[in-house]
Amino acid sequence: MKEELIEQILRNANLTMACQEVISNKGAGGVDGMQVDELKKYLDQHRQRLSQQIRNCRYHAQPIRGKEIPKGNGKLRLLGIPTVVERMLQQAVLRVISLEYEMAFSNYSYGFRPKRNTIQATSKSLNYINSGYQHIVEIDLKQFFDKVDHKLLLQLLYRKIKCKANMCLIRRWLKAPLEKDGKLIKRRDSEYHRGAL
Repeated sequence: MKEELIEQILRNANLTMACQEVISNKGAGGVDGMQVDELKKYLDQHRQRLSQQIRNCRYHAQPIRGKEIPKGNGKLRLLGIPTVVERMLQQAVLRVISLEYEMAFSNYSYGFRPKRNTIQATSKSLNYINSGYQHIVEIDLKQFFDKVDHKLLLQLLYRKIKCKANMCLIRRWLKAPLEKDGKLIKRRDSEYHRGAL
């Protein structure tokens, strides 16, 4: 019998690897003020409680810190910064569910894929040109992830995941409010601010 997905996510080894990945990526802390250098100690002290809350669908996601950053065109972009604990948990989920989805992705897709990059995409394009192909399509879905319909996303995820505790966790991340200028802002069903997922 296949181990339930949430148990794979909550394995000590997976949480430890996710913690190390967040620490190595550095980055700013979220609304709780915890910094990445505090994460390992936190995980060591709270791993059991966190795991139990997640298994029982009692884990509540923290608000996401909203920070505006300048874009190259002079406009501002609202960046969502999850707490370091949320980033670790999201990374733990990503490490497991990406294995479920990676096999279904197109071999021609290079964006946001593990062990794939723009150099490989360019090299593949040159191979096609040298083979006689005359057209290459580049697709840039502007602000795509800012506009994803949450209900549709959750339905699509459930088709493959079918793990109640994992779906509870993802749903709570999608619903977590944004904290900007000291105020909590409820997010719309099609608005998503980034984390690992």
